[in-house]
Amino acid sequence: MSDMLRLAPTFRKTRVELSNEEQAQLNTIIDLLIPSDKDFPPPSSLPLIDEILLHLSPKAGRKNTPMLSEKRLRAVLHELNLSADGNFCLANTEKQQSLLRHLEYRDPAFFQALWTLVNHSYYALLATRWHSQLA
Repeated sequence: MSDMLRLAPTFRKTRVELSNEEQAQLNTIIDLLIPSDKDFPPPSSLPLIDEILLHLSPKAGRKNTPMLSEKRLRAVLHELNLSADGNFCLANTEKQQSLLRHLEYRDPAFFQALWTLVNHSYYALLATRWHSQLA
């Protein structure tokens, strides 16, 4: 009888949240990964962070990849800040790009996972925005 009453374990969904400083840093990184031009807006002008956080949020039945998890993202943001003398966002563009190249060399799996997610999210949001403007 007690076996009949056993319930399946519940899965607690929690939303990943970043501090304002972490969001600013991630937006800076996103803009470096996909530079804007006259035809394409800066990625930070779109809600890409929301897309990234949605991807990082735990979901029932799905494990996050170890290459791109909330814990790993926070560690990378922290490391980039340390390497930029305390604040990645205040470093000049050349220093920021150099630090990202070093990250790509040091941790190619993380870099590729982030780059892929940012690119996919950016162009998907642009396509959605473009499609809704046509309707």
